[in-house]
Amino acid sequence: MSPKMMYGVSLKGFRSALADTLVAMGERYPNMVVVDAETGTATNVLDFRDAYPDRYVTMGISEQAALSFAFALSRSGMLPVVPLFSCFMSHRACDQLYVQIGYAHANVKLIGCYTGITTPNTGATHQCMNDIAILRSTPNIRVVECADPTELSQAIQQAMAYEGPVYIRMIRGDIPKYDVPVVPEGHRFDLAKSTVLREGTDISLVASGMMVARALEAADILAREGVSAEVVNMTAIKPVDADTLVATARKTGRVVTCENHNIFGGVGSAVAECLCENAPVPMRMVGVRDRYGWSGPLEDLCEMFGLTTEEIVKSARELL
Repeated sequence: MSPKMMYGVSLKGFRSALADTLVAMGERYPNMVVVDAETGTATNVLDFRDAYPDRYVTMGISEQAALSFAFALSRSGMLPVVPLFSCFMSHRACDQLYVQIGYAHANVKLIGCYTGITTPNTGATHQCMNDIAILRSTPNIRVVECADPTELSQAIQQAMAYEGPVYIRMIRGDIPKYDVPVVPEGHRFDLAKSTVLREGTDISLVASGMMVARALEAADILAREGVSAEVVNMTAIKPVDADTLVATARKTGRVVTCENHNIFGGVGSAVAECLCENAPVPMRMVGVRDRYGWSGPLEDLCEMFGLTTEEIVKSARELL
């Protein structure tokens, strides 16, 4: 495997990163199997099928069967990866997630695609606003989310080497102006760690996934107002990186969380649970506020649901 694939991919989109990394992992792990449920075109994993046709299985439109089959593969010495729409994986197959993956501590790698509002045209049935809440409340399953495609590639590589179930949350695509590298050159992803991308002293912006780029932009705006904002890329959603969260809260005394998910049960809840016991500070949460999705252009949906740079700045000003 080339050094480029070892540590990341050029920024060309999350789904392209997923495809490239799965093919590379197929070379590294001869026991790896991708389990699909007729979503391979949308999730962009058909390159793996073409490269390893005997290690690609589709179960029809049945996410429940896909997870059950993945469990069986894991008990047979195989290393299953299940990239499915997050809404169908976490909703339809919730029982299989809870019993066959979590309870059994099955060595299955779950990739939840099209999370939050980032499947804009399909609306409420496909926009998964509560997958973190479901997976975070399922024992034994690690939950991570990445800020850009480079980090996604590294996360998949680390998940493959980890013994146990991992849920990696990824988006379909983002607004073009945010399709830029977020993690610095030389960044090394760690399943157990969240990282400070920008140092600050007045307020902490703790963001996950596509909201990290917006938090960094908000920090620039606040800096022009004389406010020093620290930005944390919260990749480790479960278990949380308590050391990093507590350190930033004690340093700045204020926290704004930012997520492409319902604020109930999501990143904001996870941060609040950690800090209320270890470093209680005033908080605000930027995210979806107990609503179903809606159909429309992605940028319009970001405005509609308050997933914007401006909303982060507004919440920070309220705390300041």
